[in-house]
Amino acid sequence: MFRVSIFGFRIYLMRYRLIIFTVIGILVLLAVLAFVFGRKGGGGEAISLEFWGTGPAGNWSQIIAAYQKDNPQVSVKYIAKDASRYERDLVEALAAGVGPDIAVINNVWLGKHLNKLSPAPSQVLSIATFKDSFADSAHQDLIRAGKIYAVPFYIDTLALYYNKAFYNNAGLVSPPKTWEEFSDAVKKLTQKDEGGNIVRSGAALGTAANINYASDILNLLMMQTGATMVSKDGRQVLFDRTVSLQGKNYSPGLAALDFYTSFALSTKPVYTWNARMPGSLKAFTEGKTAMYIGYAKDLKAIRNSLPNFGVAPMPQIKDSRKDSSYLDINWASYQAGAVTQSSTKKEAAWRFLSFAVGRDSAGAYLRSAYLPPARKDLIEFTASDALLNIFAKQILTAANWFQPDEAEVRKIFERTINAVTLNQTPSKEALREAASEATNLLR
Repeated sequence: MFRVSIFGFRIYLMRYRLIIFTVIGILVLLAVLAFVFGRKGGGGEAISLEFWGTGPAGNWSQIIAAYQKDNPQVSVKYIAKDASRYERDLVEALAAGVGPDIAVINNVWLGKHLNKLSPAPSQVLSIATFKDSFADSAHQDLIRAGKIYAVPFYIDTLALYYNKAFYNNAGLVSPPKTWEEFSDAVKKLTQKDEGGNIVRSGAALGTAANINYASDILNLLMMQTGATMVSKDGRQVLFDRTVSLQGKNYSPGLAALDFYTSFALSTKPVYTWNARMPGSLKAFTEGKTAMYIGYAKDLKAIRNSLPNFGVAPMPQIKDSRKDSSYLDINWASYQAGAVTQSSTKKEAAWRFLSFAVGRDSAGAYLRSAYLPPARKDLIEFTASDALLNIFAKQILTAANWFQPDEAEVRKIFERTINAVTLNQTPSKEALREAASEATNLLR
């Protein structure tokens, strides 16, 4: 009896050990499979994405780390490129078949680079979600034929920087809300010697070469004045056209050009700037001009050099708070993320971009880059920063127009400004030539 019991116990023990080893084996196999195929993201094949941009890698490190934590099978490598060569390097790399999967583009690049980009799959990012999330200017710039070709990381706008000490000395209580008030302020802030030479400028405005964003400012003035920048079919530039206003012929584009250049013409009462002045940003930070028009991206440089300054919303044609018939118009300039046509991992690249512009990720990017949001639900994110909040609020009224080649349009506008300020060409003729040259870019 005793021996039979011992034998039975041994058989039981062997079966027990077999069950234990089987369970352990299954668990080990499951662990290996989990490691190979990843916890999330499906598939399991390792995916490596190359991401090109011009900003510091630090702006993206937190976002990339968070995405890779949830998607361990995906590796995202961000490469910071030289901004001065970026567009050329990107185009050459894509032509050679060695470009990135994801590329940062400017908001006005779609006109010339659309065929190099791959639209977002609807299952990753829908038109409805895009329009609900981002300011209207992003819809206008980044959607073509019902397809999303890029997603905005931020939206910057032009605003008015002013020297508070100079304002106080001139008895100016508040910054101008309209361009008429701006002109009046310029007259009070400008200081000249007995010979009529500018000792201190009232505002950096009027020329091209030494004014940051001269083309953007003139574009905005035209849009605010009511100029139609391009035809509905996108085949002809119309900013030189004349319209009938109260029974009289009126050219909004010409009015904008004449207003802009008046600040650099010594025969005008608002003369306050010329080609001999230093660069506009340098002039402002060194106290050589009282007002400067710039973007939020200039905040850091100005804050480091000029402690007593303020920022005001961009002046408008009319004060919309007093005239309900007028709607504010601001200028949008920003960068967006796009997936290249040559990428072999398009959907994976778009899934990363969709994550990168989500509310949490976008907030992390804005904290690092110190820029206004593109997402409407993040405007409140800047409420605690009075200066940045001014730029952020303007994204809701910011716009642009379809430019066939932004770099070439900028050159055309700069040549037009120079032709007028150097008295080479009457402004009406210069504007007509500019419209003709810009139209040729569309063909």
